[in-house]
Amino acid sequence: MININLPYSDNGIRSHKPESQITGSIKGNIDSLVNESENVASTLELQTEFATPKGATEALMAASLHQKQIVAQMMSSNPEDAIALSLAASIEAYGQQLESINAWTEGGSAVLEPMMTMMYQAILEDGVDGTEYEDIMQLLVIDLLLHEEEWGLDLDSSYDVYFAQITEHFGSGLHAPYSEYDDHPPEEVIDWFLYDLIPELATQIPNPIPNYSLTAQIVAFYSEPANQEGLEECADNYWTDPNGFINGSDELSPDECERLSPILKIFILADAAEEGLITSEEWDQLIEGDASDYEELLGLEDGGLGEYLMTNVDGWAPSDGAGSDPESGEHCEDDRYPDFTGSAGIYPQDLLNVLNNFPGRELTEEEIEEVNRIGDQVKMLQQTLLYWLKICRDEQMAMAQNI
Repeated sequence: MININLPYSDNGIRSHKPESQITGSIKGNIDSLVNESENVASTLELQTEFATPKGATEALMAASLHQKQIVAQMMSSNPEDAIALSLAASIEAYGQQLESINAWTEGGSAVLEPMMTMMYQAILEDGVDGTEYEDIMQLLVIDLLLHEEEWGLDLDSSYDVYFAQITEHFGSGLHAPYSEYDDHPPEEVIDWFLYDLIPELATQIPNPIPNYSLTAQIVAFYSEPANQEGLEECADNYWTDPNGFINGSDELSPDECERLSPILKIFILADAAEEGLITSEEWDQLIEGDASDYEELLGLEDGGLGEYLMTNVDGWAPSDGAGSDPESGEHCEDDRYPDFTGSAGIYPQDLLNVLNNFPGRELTEEEIEEVNRIGDQVKMLQQTLLYWLKICRDEQMAMAQNI
C-alpha cells in the first residue's frame, strides 16, 4: 500500500478532522502530484522535440529530477515495493547519464570529473609506468581540490606547498628545475604524499569521501605496495625519465616526451577549445591521448608542445626557476622548461581559478543521438509514473472514503 502524507498517524490513531476534510486533503495532495507530472510530460514533449541539444538535455535533467522527487514521495516503508524500486533505479541510471553528458556543455569544474576519470582509466589500461605514477598523483590532488567543500574536508594549509609542487613540477612533461627543490626535493614530496596524505584520506572513506569517487580509487591504488614502489622510483628518476620533460633535455633526457600530465592536458585543452582549434569529436582522443596526438591535432612539429604552452597558454612562460643540478649539486636555470608564472608551484586557489573557468563544448553527433535515446526512455518513464500516480490516487481515494 502506498502512503502519501496521509492526515493520520502511522500508529493507526485517526485524525480528529472530519472525514470530508481528510478526503479532501488526500485528494488535493495526489491531484497536485498528478497535475505536476502531467505538466512535466507535456513540457518534455515540446522541449525535447524543438529545443537545441543543450536545451533538450536541460529539459530531460529537469524531468529526471522531478521523477526522483515523485518516487521519493511515493516510496512506501515496505522495502519490497517493486514498482517504486524499479522506477527509482531506472530514473537514477538515466539521470546519471544525462548529468555526465550535460557536463560537457556546462564547462567549469563539472566537465573535469568525466575528463579525469577518462584519463585515469586510460593510464591503467596498458599498465602504469614511470611518470604515469605521478600523473595519478596529480589526478588525486585535482579531485580533492574540486570536492573539498562538497565533502566537508578541512585540508591543512601546510599541504598547499606540496599540492603546488605536484601540480607544476611532477607528472609527464612537467619535470624541471624549480625554486622549492632544495626545500622540498622530489623524495620529500612523494614520501609526504604516500605516507602522510594517503593514510589520512583512507580514514575518511567512505565518509565523507565516497567509495565511488576518483579520490577513493586512487587511495586504494596507492595503498598497494607495488604502486608505492613505482611512485618512489619516480623520485630516483626525476632527472632521467625522458617522459618528465615536455621539451626534452639534451643532457639529462635526450629522448622525446611521449605523454602529458593531466595538468598539461587541462591547460592545453582549455586554450585550444577557446581558440576553436579542436572539434567536439577530437576531445576524447586528446583526453586519452599522448603528446603526438596533441602535436598532430594542433598542427605542431615534433617536440613543439612546450613552446606552444609557453607561447600561447595563459599562465605559462619559460622557466626562471632554479633547482639543484643532479650532476654538480649547484643551482641551475633553463628557459627550455615551461614554468607557471607567479608563485613557486601552482597553488590550490590559482589552480581552482583555472578549473572553475574550464570551457564547455558542443555535443558530438554520437552524444546527441544518446540524448535522444535517453529522451525516449525518460518520456516513457514519465508516462509510467503518471499512470502509477493515477492508480495510487484512485486507491487512496477509495481508502479515504472508507475511513
